[in-house]
Amino acid sequence: MKIGFDAKRFFFNHSGLGNYSRRLIESLLKYHPEHEYVLYVDRLDALDKAHPEALRILKRYVHNRSDGSDSYTLVMVDGPKWWRTWGMGKRAAMDGVDVFHGLSNELPWDLPASVAGVCTIHDVIFKEFPAYYPWLDRLIYDFKTKKAVQKAAKLVMTSEATQRQVEKYYPQAKGRSSVIYQAVDPEFYVSESSNGWHVSSSPYFVYQSSFTDRKNHAALVEAFALIHRQTHWNLTMIGLNGPTLSVVKKQIEQLGLSDRIVCLVDQSREEMIACVTGAAGFVYPSLNEGFGIPLAESLAANLPMAVSNIPVFRELVEDLPVYFHPNNAQEMAAAMLQITLDDEQVRQRLLRPSLKKKISDENTAQQCVELYQKVCNRV
Repeated sequence: MKIGFDAKRFFFNHSGLGNYSRRLIESLLKYHPEHEYVLYVDRLDALDKAHPEALRILKRYVHNRSDGSDSYTLVMVDGPKWWRTWGMGKRAAMDGVDVFHGLSNELPWDLPASVAGVCTIHDVIFKEFPAYYPWLDRLIYDFKTKKAVQKAAKLVMTSEATQRQVEKYYPQAKGRSSVIYQAVDPEFYVSESSNGWHVSSSPYFVYQSSFTDRKNHAALVEAFALIHRQTHWNLTMIGLNGPTLSVVKKQIEQLGLSDRIVCLVDQSREEMIACVTGAAGFVYPSLNEGFGIPLAESLAANLPMAVSNIPVFRELVEDLPVYFHPNNAQEMAAAMLQITLDDEQVRQRLLRPSLKKKISDENTAQQCVELYQKVCNRV
């Protein structure tokens, strides 16, 4: 099969959508080099600004077939701004693409019927929590998602929770989607006898997330303030800069916790992995997620967890964490304190292989290939 991708986020997105794109494409190149993958980019002059991991992936899989050939082709078109929406689909058909996979809630509008469209929908948080988004962004996201649902032969949902929400707002999606969990970078996995690779001499909670409202950093700081005298664990929050960073930093200062809480912003991939795998525990106070890749990364790293009691987290990690209501700082503080205890039963549950299989890159790649084959009527 020849599978096409809109590679904009693979190259240029530094948040969750980019991580999803890079992880999936690398998994396919690694485990299914027998197929041909076409990556479409409309920014010829911008590859010098690409995410370093995207360039490493392409370099890693040059000549990756047994006969020495490449299993991917990079197609760069210096087209108009709207080329991804109107132009990329026709180009994919000209290139003989069998399946075109839109990796983030959208497909080219001009994708002809000869090319089977598959689209991943990560979430519809813009519908569930509209207050977090400007009205124009909500309008654009809704329009793109609606068009993708109409256009796609099959939809990929990153969780059953997302599947239910999408079907609630876009009934046309019912019966046309498959749940395929996002894979975790293998470098987050640590051996069962190892606590990872530490970036601090003191144990710490870690929370990796962009600094935005729904990620709920302020509530986490409030919860930590309630227990900081009862534990020697510190708190490290690491993620992309965002609108709430300055507010959170000011809150930390006012509470006199600057020596106990660290904010690490816009760190490299290597620093992020070191920070997570070196932590003593993980806390995730987010108000809403379509999947929650930090949770999956912490599962891979065998970290005890205190997380929000929201449906997608219960789906992904079942009874593994200590749960709390994300709007209740006292409940969050109690959960955080609980995971500081050296509970052998908790640590044994962390090694449960069935949960980790959900987020393995090999499993994700296999499920996607099977879906591609199905829409091509090749099974």
